[in-house]
Amino acid sequence: MRELHNSVAGTSKPVGKSSLAERLQHVVDDRRGIHKAVPIDLGRYLNELQLLALHSLESFGWHLWFVRRPLFMQPIVVVSNPESTQHAVLEEDGSVNLKPQLHIRH
Repeated sequence: MRELHNSVAGTSKPVGKSSLAERLQHVVDDRRGIHKAVPIDLGRYLNELQLLALHSLESFGWHLWFVRRPLFMQPIVVVSNPESTQHAVLEEDGSVNLKPQLHIRH
């Protein structure tokens, strides 16, 4: 019965076993797939009104947090304040919904 170990900074961990954080990150990566939280080609997911509203919000320190892209539905654009204490949804008409009916995983 031979068990291989990795030595990292004086600690040993069996080869092939990952930490809880690594396993959880793998689950998060699997749910998102190959998509990034903020897509490079924003014009594909945001309409002109949303892009204008996002630019306006950025001047107040808000930033695009992520774009949720559910299958067969319109993308949901989520922004966050500078402290990341408040989140809002940019609606299709460019308005900001500060009380969205949105479940956010942390």
